[in-house]
Amino acid sequence: MKSLKTITISLPGEMGREIERVAKEEHRTTSELLREAFRQYQAKRNLRLLAEEGRRSARKKGLKPEDFGGPFEE
Repeated sequence: MKSLKTITISLPGEMGREIERVAKEEHRTTSELLREAFRQYQAKRNLRLLAEEGRRSARKKGLKPEDFGGPFEE
């Protein structure tokens, strides 16, 4: 069995109701919906951190945006 960690969060009333509404529409639990939202957030964050590291490395090596065909996103 997987180890579980229970976390209690506070949300504005409207946000909580919206999460419950969407979960019900999709026949999912609020926990499933929030787990998916966190996984998506985490994936996006990891890509952003990787891009930041790439920009730092490129700058340290003296590379310019035009070396890549476009600007480094800031």
